[in-house]
Amino acid sequence: MDERERFVPRRVGQLTAQLAERPFPDGAPEDSPDAFRALSRVVAALVHVELLERERAATDAWEVIGDDPAAVALVVEELRQLAERANFVPLEVGDIEEVLVQQALVRLRLEVHLDDYDELVLHRRGSRSQTFVIRRWRGLRTKEVTTTVDDRVLVFTRIKPASWFEERDVDPADRNLTPGAANLKLFRDVPRPDLEMLLPATRVRFRRSDTFKVGVPALASAVLVATTKLLPTIGLVFLLVAAAVGLRRDTPRIDQEALVLLLGGVFALGLYLFRQWKRLENRRIKYLKVLNENLYFRTVADGAGVFHTLYASAEEQEIAEILLAYRFLLDTPDGCTPDELDASVEAFLAAGGDGEVDFEVDDAVAKLRRLGVVDDGACLRAVPLDTALLVLDRRWQALFRRDEPTVTADPEPTPAGTVPS
Repeated sequence: MDERERFVPRRVGQLTAQLAERPFPDGAPEDSPDAFRALSRVVAALVHVELLERERAATDAWEVIGDDPAAVALVVEELRQLAERANFVPLEVGDIEEVLVQQALVRLRLEVHLDDYDELVLHRRGSRSQTFVIRRWRGLRTKEVTTTVDDRVLVFTRIKPASWFEERDVDPADRNLTPGAANLKLFRDVPRPDLEMLLPATRVRFRRSDTFKVGVPALASAVLVATTKLLPTIGLVFLLVAAAVGLRRDTPRIDQEALVLLLGGVFALGLYLFRQWKRLENRRIKYLKVLNENLYFRTVADGAGVFHTLYASAEEQEIAEILLAYRFLLDTPDGCTPDELDASVEAFLAAGGDGEVDFEVDDAVAKLRRLGVVDDGACLRAVPLDTALLVLDRRWQALFRRDEPTVTADPEPTPAGTVPS
């Protein structure tokens, strides 16, 4: 990776197996691997239940987002919190504007107006460097371009109301916009310079090379048509106009031959204009096809499906952080500092080929404290596995008892309008 990401690029099942197979400290029970797998299952269940009600509240708000301002606020806030828990990195407006001036890898000229959006939320995750081979002149020339590619990009937009466009005398239809419409999508493998094509109001424009490719043949065809098809017609029209304005005393006779000449010229001109318009239209359709194909193959989820995907991703990340922190604390029975724990986890991830991950040790330790599976003192110590399983089991059982308070893995404040977990 080019940048230190908080994202832990391992699935919970894979990570659980790897951590359970690691040698446990001397004196640990023989069934420690099985006990750790059991702990992983209970932790996963607690985190899942915690996020389940928030997922339902967010998807319900999404269904009425077009008519309810409170739903808009809930969706935006929940997306921001959810993206953070899934270890996404926010992209500010300044970052987006910087990307828009870069040359896109997709050979299209794209145009987008950021002022059209009432809400514009973009988050990315999992950046890496990748080299692309750009083919030019029908493959006769190639150029290598190295750029940053984001593994996931989250895009939420909401178009400004109709009154905003009316005040500026702008027709939203000309920009392919629906005032007040909300759009939520999740994309994968997006080159950073192509970020603007993900926005719903992006329009395809002709490049200078297109003007040359279309304009030069059109000019040559115009000269050819004028000299071979239209010259007699132009001469006759000139004589008629000259007679009408008094430059000539005699008026040309409009007989059958002259009429055929006029109609033939009009037909030739109309056919020429139709062909040129068709060429422009075909090129525009070709570019739209390229844009739509890129969006189709990069789209992961749309609308409410984005929430389901993000909640699953956030769940995976939270479980992974808890398991990593707890397992490496088990490896140090005498305890360790947060910095030592951070270094151990990051070294383990780097050795597994995950690059330089910026492990959120403070957040992971805070989760362990809330679960009650870490002892606080001069240094951090993990509660023994058998004791930790009993603690987590009591928390799980408490979720289904009406006479006991509900305890979750991460009782953070929820945004207004959500159902507390």
